[in-house]
Amino acid sequence: MFIFHVGNHSSEQGLDWPTRVKIIRGTAKGLAYLHDEIPLTVPHAHLKSSNVLLDESFEPMLTDYALRPVINSDHAHKLMIAYKSPEYAQHGKTSNKTDVWSLGILMLEILTGKFPENYLTSGYDSGSDLGTWVNNMVKEKRMGEVFEKDMAGTTKDSKSQMIHLLKLALSCCEEDLEIRVDVKEAVEKIEQFMDDV
Repeated sequence: MFIFHVGNHSSEQGLDWPTRVKIIRGTAKGLAYLHDEIPLTVPHAHLKSSNVLLDESFEPMLTDYALRPVINSDHAHKLMIAYKSPEYAQHGKTSNKTDVWSLGILMLEILTGKFPENYLTSGYDSGSDLGTWVNNMVKEKRMGEVFEKDMAGTTKDSKSQMIHLLKLALSCCEEDLEIRVDVKEAVEKIEQFMDDV
């Protein structure tokens, strides 16, 4: 097992497109399982790339879930919320929709190859976060520039899949909780095109 990390290093080959889709799908399904099948009273609240372990066939496994109640509450907000959603940054509250925000940021990290360090250091800042950068690129009709360059395994068909997943990631990062998709809907949308990968 090893920790998932997107970034390309000169000595190793980056993840190909089918593997990235597999990681996104498995992570979303794992999160849905935690939300729907395990009677947790708290959300995962700590979903980030370093808490996604990959086995030898790149199947993702989520770690560090539901630890918030056992951490000193004075330290929990600093230690246990990885990608700080707008509602968490403003009100200090977490919910399953906070996990969906984190899933969206993780998806953007996988698609762009960019590590969203601003979330881990300073919290949510709508002016500098990964989701805002991607949204701005889309508005400027520069969507093709957001995807990690040198991604192996891409085809003409995978380009439309990449756009589909990018749009889904942005809907997971919607600031309005009422509009933000839930994890079950995210999994359904991922499954809609999985047969083509």
